[in-house]
Amino acid sequence: MIIDEIILSNFGVFSGRQCIALTPPSSEKPVILIGGLNGAGKTTLIDAIQLCLYGPFAQCSNRGSLSYQDYLRKCVHGQAKNEEATIEFEFRFRVDGEDLRYRVIRSWLILNNRVREQFSVLLNGTKDPVLTANWVNQVHEFLPSNIANLFLFDGEKIEGYVDEVYSADLIGSAIENLLGLDIVDQLNKDLETFERRKRSEQQHSGIQAEIEAAENELGVLNSQLEGLQKERATDYVDELTKKRRALEKAESQYRKFGGDLYDQRQSIENRKHEAVRQVGSGLDSLKETATGELPLMLVCKLLVSVAKQDKKEEDGRLARGVISTLEKRDAEFLERIHKMSLDKDVIENIKQIQFSDRESRKKQSHTRNYLNLSSEAQSRLHTLLDESLNGAFRMAQSLITEQKQLELKLDQVNTEFDNIPAPDTLENILKQRESLINEIAEIEAELGVLDGSIGRLQRDIERKQIEYARLLNENAEGSIKNEEQNRIISHTSKVQGTLNRFRLMVIQRHLKRIEELVLQSYQQLLHKTSLVSRLTIDPERFHLTLYDKEGRQIQIPRLSAGERQLLGVALLWGLGKASGRPLPTAIDTPLGRLDTTHRSHLVEHYFPFASHQVLLLSTDEEITGEYLRKLNPWIGRKYQLVYDNKLGRTSITPGYFEELNQTYVN
Repeated sequence: MIIDEIILSNFGVFSGRQCIALTPPSSEKPVILIGGLNGAGKTTLIDAIQLCLYGPFAQCSNRGSLSYQDYLRKCVHGQAKNEEATIEFEFRFRVDGEDLRYRVIRSWLILNNRVREQFSVLLNGTKDPVLTANWVNQVHEFLPSNIANLFLFDGEKIEGYVDEVYSADLIGSAIENLLGLDIVDQLNKDLETFERRKRSEQQHSGIQAEIEAAENELGVLNSQLEGLQKERATDYVDELTKKRRALEKAESQYRKFGGDLYDQRQSIENRKHEAVRQVGSGLDSLKETATGELPLMLVCKLLVSVAKQDKKEEDGRLARGVISTLEKRDAEFLERIHKMSLDKDVIENIKQIQFSDRESRKKQSHTRNYLNLSSEAQSRLHTLLDESLNGAFRMAQSLITEQKQLELKLDQVNTEFDNIPAPDTLENILKQRESLINEIAEIEAELGVLDGSIGRLQRDIERKQIEYARLLNENAEGSIKNEEQNRIISHTSKVQGTLNRFRLMVIQRHLKRIEELVLQSYQQLLHKTSLVSRLTIDPERFHLTLYDKEGRQIQIPRLSAGERQLLGVALLWGLGKASGRPLPTAIDTPLGRLDTTHRSHLVEHYFPFASHQVLLLSTDEEITGEYLRKLNPWIGRKYQLVYDNKLGRTSITPGYFEELNQTYVN
């Protein structure tokens, strides 16, 4: 399935006709990035998809307890002239190797305070009456509503998916729907109802009063349970959600005013002291180097001149020592040549060569000696020029480079230290945060007490149901008068047992693959396998259990908030893979509650591979900067939802926060 286009007309904050094309330009760029500030309409887009596809059965974020008619009234833009709204949702779906194009159009008009809704489905541009009439059943061929939350979800609620109760419900619901077990469960319930009806038909008058009393008591208990569950949802869960959101805002303000630096102040101060010590130590090393041979680099040319003069003086001394020897040798050489009767010109040339050599040496012997260096001084001078000065110079350069790095590090630490806010700057925020934490703890404690009451009531109902079943069994055993009814009841029980065994065997058969997919997804998101090496799901209660590489059980509540949120993403990702359906993924507020490390894991290891089409609806504090740079190679389209405070409406524009800001600056 590929979503090609969504058109909103006067829906929510979107005034007028707003169109957004969502087709990825290629398989290498599956990500569609949509930016918007809080309140600009990101969640409204997700709700529009749900509402257009499922109508009254849509699980929209802000519907609450509103009736479907009241919710449609609420969704019409306040400035719409005709009090009319429309959602158009176009997608492609491959059937028998052929891509078919579907356009779902849902519109409604408020007339005389009544909501009139119209719905139609177009197949390849032509209205299809059969599809339109049977859409409630047909939509489950494309995206079943009971697994839609695996593909369309809010990133801020992900961490809640790994709550023990919620995760079991999520896993159980997903597995039952993925494997088609909802049909088995419904058949089992139908058989139970059928058996109960058959047994009730054969009740004896003597036990009838007990059965009726048990039925009445079950009715009272169920009514009490329903009341407590409603109280839990409205009075506690909603309030807890509000307080947690308020705490998130307080935490955001705390970070905005430098709370993270304030928390790290002792570490920063320690690093500053260490940086000051290292800079001082570096200066001491430079001073120690300067006390050696390094200052002689200032007179290096003079030392070279001294070495040259010493060479001349040495050559002069050698010349004076050999001149008399050369005169005697040359005379003897000429005498021998004369005896050889050589040509006179040759002899004359030899004499000239000998004469020139002697004259050259005589000039060298006249060199003025004013250094007269000793052998030790000559050796020290040559060693200094050839080795020592170069070594000292290289050492000094290395120390200077290292000192600059140490000073730069000190400047950076000083900047961090200077940016640490004063305690009084954070005083009000700290008080607010502490107050919210205490209030949340109180609500959670009260919620725990209420859950205990609900649990006890559920156990009372289970006991009463057992007693009721016993009464029915006793009644049936004493009142069955014909073999046919007895056979029906007997076979019904056997079929129920067979169905239960079949259900468990189907789950056990497929659960291994689901466990592997969820574990692979989690390890891929964490980018390490050392934290969790094994993952199991209880086939009966669907409880999720993690194990480390030593085989020890990991308590999920003890994981960090980021690790729990990544586990929630892995749970949805793995179940989505297990569904075997090539469906798009849409994520609202994808990085809202993650720290820097876990944000990078999602950007690098999840978003590009979550599906063949990924819709990310981000605020200006999520996918920006380095995260946007890493994700850019995978992004096929970018949009921004711009809310106009004066006009009270949102418009969809191409581009994204950083690009639009850059264009504005230029």
